[in-house]
Amino acid sequence: MPRVVGDWTRDKLKILEAYLPGYLQATTSARDRVYIDAFAGPGKNQLRRSREIIDGSPLIALNARAQNDTRFSRLFFIDQDEEAIEELTGHVRDLDIDNRCKVVHGDINEKLPEIVQQLSPYAPTFVFLDTDAIEPKWTTIEKISPWRVELLINFPLGMSINRNPDSQKTLDYFGTADCLQLLSRSGTGRTRGLLDLYKGRLKELGFVHTTEDDRLIKTLSGKRLYYLVFVSKRTAGQTIMNWVFRQPDAIGQAHLGI
Repeated sequence: MPRVVGDWTRDKLKILEAYLPGYLQATTSARDRVYIDAFAGPGKNQLRRSREIIDGSPLIALNARAQNDTRFSRLFFIDQDEEAIEELTGHVRDLDIDNRCKVVHGDINEKLPEIVQQLSPYAPTFVFLDTDAIEPKWTTIEKISPWRVELLINFPLGMSINRNPDSQKTLDYFGTADCLQLLSRSGTGRTRGLLDLYKGRLKELGFVHTTEDDRLIKTLSGKRLYYLVFVSKRTAGQTIMNWVFRQPDAIGQAHLGI
């Protein structure tokens, strides 16, 4: 069965769908272009209100093409849920006619480093970290950082971190006790402080290029759910994603900044 999701999911997927063709165009000369979906899900989503069925991130990536027809040479889809893996495997079996995809069952904190560390250090690799929990651990980011990866991260502030500020998972997510003082605060400065802490630590790992703003994803009623944080080691990714983030969202509005 498709995963039932809120309407705001369409906005997130629109960003991914708009970015990947530009990424593929910019990496055309590479011998290997890799996409990794760390929380892949079943491959199809059903919008809760309209009941419309839409492609999830794995199928968007599988179908992504640059203007010059460049595609990902390899795609890895990770998920820990057995039912999601089974359904996604079926979609991949039907659509992946040239055997570019591998569906991986397991914990992202184990499987993501295993996959990345088998790649060429020169292979441009786009990693989508679209968690619905407080994942991945910071140590997982550290393990993959030496490779030529760029990251689009669901920073789960409203969904998960705010609800579990004192949990070990939150501490593992930031990888530093510096988050605890910020988590004890209130107001918008708290949000900016947590984002700056996380992105500052990413910069220390070499992800020095980011967008002018982080994309805020809200419910239709305006409730803040999470931010999409983009980081790269290349200026091309930054330029493309800045353009994408400036585009209207799925309901015709832009949600930038804090």
